[in-house]
Amino acid sequence: MRRDNPGRRLHDAVVIVPGIMGSELRHTESGRKLWGVGRLLAYTVRAHTERLRQLEVTEEEREGDTGRVEVTGLLESAEMLPGFGSAHPYSAMVAEMRRSVVDPAALLPFPYDWRLSVEHNGALLAAAARRHLDAWRAHSRHRRYLEDDPEAGPARLVFVAHSMGGLLTREALHRDRTLRDDIRAVMTVGTPFSGSVKAVLMLNAGKGLPLPVPSAALREVAPTMPGLYDLLPSYRAHEVDGDMRVPGVEDIVAIGGRRDLAKAAVDWRTSRAETTLPEHVTVVGMGQRTWTSYRVEEGTALFDQYLFKRYNDGRLLPDAEGRPQRDPRTGDGTVYQYAAQLPGTVRPVHFYHEHGHLIRARSVLDMASGLMHGLRHPEERGAMLGDETAFELCAPEWSPLGEPFAIEVDGVARGADLECRVRGLNGLDEVLTPALRPVPGRPGLLAASCLPGRPGMYEVEVTGGDEPKRRLVPVLDTAHDG
Repeated sequence: MRRDNPGRRLHDAVVIVPGIMGSELRHTESGRKLWGVGRLLAYTVRAHTERLRQLEVTEEEREGDTGRVEVTGLLESAEMLPGFGSAHPYSAMVAEMRRSVVDPAALLPFPYDWRLSVEHNGALLAAAARRHLDAWRAHSRHRRYLEDDPEAGPARLVFVAHSMGGLLTREALHRDRTLRDDIRAVMTVGTPFSGSVKAVLMLNAGKGLPLPVPSAALREVAPTMPGLYDLLPSYRAHEVDGDMRVPGVEDIVAIGGRRDLAKAAVDWRTSRAETTLPEHVTVVGMGQRTWTSYRVEEGTALFDQYLFKRYNDGRLLPDAEGRPQRDPRTGDGTVYQYAAQLPGTVRPVHFYHEHGHLIRARSVLDMASGLMHGLRHPEERGAMLGDETAFELCAPEWSPLGEPFAIEVDGVARGADLECRVRGLNGLDEVLTPALRPVPGRPGLLAASCLPGRPGMYEVEVTGGDEPKRRLVPVLDTAHDG
């Protein structure tokens, strides 16, 4: 018996590709978790420093012998990489897409060792996507679907990729050109196609910034990670001599990078500049304070939230005094707004969410589900998402135990009724409700102070708009090594 309106996309093969920090890692021989420890992690500076050092990429791994570390799955607990921020679990997106496919066998989460290069992991993704599509097309549930609706045609691939995952997806299509013919849609969420200035911070060992680990640990580990170099800005982000330029090999070495890895990354991004994504839906975060440029003084990178204005031909646009005009920019807190767009794609869809939260925001989950129902382009969405709330939620990247941390909500409309809740994650049962109050002399700005009683990972949530805004704040015990 033929089903009523079976739809043409419910039977496709879906691949979820997480971002940097989004896959759990463990030591192969000992079985010890290196990333994704969750509530077993002691939130102390010493614990974070020791775990960071365990993520160092060895010479053998960079040369292709990657058996020392194995990938065990997508991230299931909130985690923090000092300098790069915090990562949310991917459980919400996995659950959403599992509800959207006709059978769980049609869904493939693709975890990977994000310390390694995009080129390495993209090749693995290409092979895994091909195997997944072939296996799903041969699956009994897929065959029954086609018996009910023979006009639907064989399943095709749908990629849902967050952050670095979008770079892997593009690399996979570059490596295996035959995959393009089997693509239904590619949805990238906060992907740094033109890089992120936060990668500069990591390579520069967080000099001059209050990070929760000693800069020596970052200097030991960050420069060994090929994947980090692939996230460096490929737009005019380096301010030098009154102008801005794309960081080159020597610029990367000057901030603490290795010459061989810098050259490999520059060569890689140059060779992929013309690679596009078919049927591409681009989700971009905006309205959050985001570093978009940097300059170097005495070996220390200093970060800013502006670029220089230019004429269409690339020349600098001067102000009345002949200096380059500064153009304030925003993004999702990690990726500058226009760095998340791939040239030649359909008009991007913007959301006022922070980078890590984008992949689990209700509006983005609805978009991903819509891919499976034929709502492929933004203009086809109709009223599915509603109006976006444009206020910005700000919280520190981390906070020391025993000291209150500040929460700010900026761009609040007059008469808005917002509430704030801070909830402990990864096994913590602590819940706080700091009161948001207007800041005198700052229209549209609300502020609160929060003092958690225990170390751990906390999620700040502000409700009262179309959907909640969320930020992760690790609270670390800086006084004890317990």
